[in-house]
Amino acid sequence: MLDKNALSQLQSLKQEIHDSVPRFEGKVRATGGRFGFVVTDDNQQFYMSPEEMEKVLPGDKVAFRVEEVTEKKTQAIVESLISTELSDFCGTYIVKGKGHFIQPDHPALNRWIFVPPKSRQSAGDGMLVKGHLSQHPYPAGRAQAEIDAVIGSSQDAGIEARYMCQKWNLATEFTEAELQQANELAAAGIDSFTAGRVDLTGLPLVTIDSASTRDLDDALCATVTDNGWTLHIAIADPAAVIQPGTALDLMARDRTTSAYFANLVIPMLPAALSEQLCSLQPEVTRLALVAEVAVNQEGESTLIGLQQAHVKSHAKLSYQQVSEFIADAHQGDIDAALQPSLAALKDCTRALASQRKTACLVMEDRPDYRLVLDENGKVKDIVRQERNDAQRLVEECMLVCNRLCADWLRQHESGIFIEHAGIRTERIGDVTSLLKEQLGLEKKPKIKSLEDYVSLMKQAAACDSGLNVKDIISRQLERSNLTQEDKPHMGLGFPRYTTMTSPLRKYNDLLVHRMIAAILTAQPAPEVDALALAAIQDKQTKARIAANQTDTWLKLQWLKTLPAEAQFDAVIQYATANNIMVRFEDSGIEGQIDRRKVKGNWAFDSKTLSHSNGEQTLAIGQTVRVSVLTLEPDARELKLALQE
Repeated sequence: MLDKNALSQLQSLKQEIHDSVPRFEGKVRATGGRFGFVVTDDNQQFYMSPEEMEKVLPGDKVAFRVEEVTEKKTQAIVESLISTELSDFCGTYIVKGKGHFIQPDHPALNRWIFVPPKSRQSAGDGMLVKGHLSQHPYPAGRAQAEIDAVIGSSQDAGIEARYMCQKWNLATEFTEAELQQANELAAAGIDSFTAGRVDLTGLPLVTIDSASTRDLDDALCATVTDNGWTLHIAIADPAAVIQPGTALDLMARDRTTSAYFANLVIPMLPAALSEQLCSLQPEVTRLALVAEVAVNQEGESTLIGLQQAHVKSHAKLSYQQVSEFIADAHQGDIDAALQPSLAALKDCTRALASQRKTACLVMEDRPDYRLVLDENGKVKDIVRQERNDAQRLVEECMLVCNRLCADWLRQHESGIFIEHAGIRTERIGDVTSLLKEQLGLEKKPKIKSLEDYVSLMKQAAACDSGLNVKDIISRQLERSNLTQEDKPHMGLGFPRYTTMTSPLRKYNDLLVHRMIAAILTAQPAPEVDALALAAIQDKQTKARIAANQTDTWLKLQWLKTLPAEAQFDAVIQYATANNIMVRFEDSGIEGQIDRRKVKGNWAFDSKTLSHSNGEQTLAIGQTVRVSVLTLEPDARELKLALQE
């Protein structure tokens, strides 16, 4: 037996050994394989073996020590779990012998999660389910899950949208209290809200939208003046009837946006409001926030004023009707009384577009792809649809309204703005090198100010070097962000920008209406903090991803019905060192080519985002011929082979 002195020395030695081993805290990052990494706050990265990865989940924050495996290799050993991000998830239910598992639909979670007998509900093999983690794998490496809902089979009609709503936590039903409040407001009508509002029902306003649209949130008209036009843009005003803090308001804040799927629309507001009381339906009086804009012959615009009004749409026109009128005023069945305003709208918005093209930045038109569904909710055809002149007309009106309202809000020291910072920070070096080379500049250009950015993007668009320089740069932009700060929108080339033209569909637009209303009535404008804006943006992003993933799933199901040997024309959209992302021209389907599987000695150029083997170059904007290599619709994954 050791005496007290020896025990003390042994404990001291153990402490010295413990203290000599490097220890850190960091976040777990998974890879495509079984191994992973843990990354510290100062961006140090340590390898985690498959055995250690079995104990943790992607996104876990852990305390770990670093051990030496060989003279040149170390690894992280988890010592404690600090926090975990992953709780609920969706996936496919798998039965293997007596074992029941969920195969998670998660990009970084590449393991099956065991489901104990009491937690299985009625799930069967191959069913799509939603569950939550009931036992974390740390420290024993045995994760367990409990089934919360059986969503259905991948063959069920409409399963794709239902599944994505569960995966991204999108509410699909309104509560009884929300519906009751909406119905009561609709039944009461707008009479109690018209006091103090301007009567603009005499304006020849019309709505221009898809023929099937019922949540009409904007109406337009224009008149000719001595130096151009006066443009009126009436925006539906649900903020006038939905009071802050009510059940309807809290519900709209939680949803933050309407979500649009191929066979399902999830509105932000109940139909009694979004399609009836607040919708600018024809020949009925509605509440609106109206922007009056002066536009001169050169397309320069000035906001004359914003008015809380009640208005009347004199017709519900479709994009097709208005596009035909723009092409030939003698076509179509548009009421003769409305034609002078439509003709003025056509000329006014063309002037606006011309001025914007000169002074700001104009995105190139991209086609839409309409999914034609059969009686089982599966795609039977994909129709490519080019944007028409009526859609461009409406777009110009919305852009000028939002831009001028942003200026107005800034003058009144209020507002929610949409910032776009331009080039991603980590890509600025390569982009400025590309511009220097392709534009023949003496040195790398500065690209941080709005003026520099707009000028360089215009030069890139006009560059005839053989590369699609503007497209290459446009693939390396930051995402836009909601902010309280008055910052430029680089992508549009505007000094500042907001959106207030879709308050039936976006909660931040509804909030902007409240701010404008407060300023117009000399009341304190409501404030929205950064955390609230981040939550709104997060929900809107999830709704957009859910819709995109649903479309991808449906499109790939359709693609699987085509002959296996079929080949397709595809346009290169983006490239990394290993992969080339392409989009099919006829259907909009997107997939990737593993460049490592393309024969030849290829090299990747990070400046041009292109691959070359000395004889052939694969660059953004180029059309290539591809065939299907592997296709997994349920996983929304398409891998392609490049054809000679």
